[in-house]
Amino acid sequence: MKAYVFYTKSIQNLIDLLTQSTEGIEGLEIVPILGGTDTTGDLTGATHSGEYMKLMLSRWLHLPDIIRDNIGKKILFLDCDVVFNKNKKDFVNNIESLLNENDLITQYDRNTGMSLRINMGFLGIKCGEKTLNFFSEFMNEISKIENPKTGYPQIEFNDYIKNSSTNTITYQTLPEDYGYLTENCYFYHAICVGGGHGKFNAMESALKQFNTNQPS
Repeated sequence: MKAYVFYTKSIQNLIDLLTQSTEGIEGLEIVPILGGTDTTGDLTGATHSGEYMKLMLSRWLHLPDIIRDNIGKKILFLDCDVVFNKNKKDFVNNIESLLNENDLITQYDRNTGMSLRINMGFLGIKCGEKTLNFFSEFMNEISKIENPKTGYPQIEFNDYIKNSSTNTITYQTLPEDYGYLTENCYFYHAICVGGGHGKFNAMESALKQFNTNQPS
């Protein structure tokens, strides 16, 4: 299963750590996508920044082409501030099984500011005409927003799914084991840590915890 990850040069260390964390998980391949900005600074977590929002839009505009290139397959679309628990050997099988029953699987987010509590930093996608049309239309919608607000485009994505009466997409939101440091954690997503340096430290700490808690 290919996992597409968008990053910039300023956070190369994050994607290196992410890639390292997948070495023990059979069937998972990281496909990095290098993005560019008008700044060489670290924009990680700067959700209020106009430059950050431009970067997020450029990231999501890649997705329809990625889906088009993978018709008939199942993929992941990830943030780069994720590390996987190598002890969870059934990760890929679990995701594939869920995507047999759904077009889309999403990460739960504790943030009450998002209407469906969906975090876009981890998406499992069954690539087909249905998901291609769905995301193509969503990209069209968010591209029209001239003055995006903090949280763009995650807030818009939650509302788009919730309010679309013509939406035939089937989706499932994963339990907190997928994203948060629970006892049964499959991967950790450093969504509540601001800045690349802080995220790196949090990801590295999670990896050490996974290594400590290896099954006997």
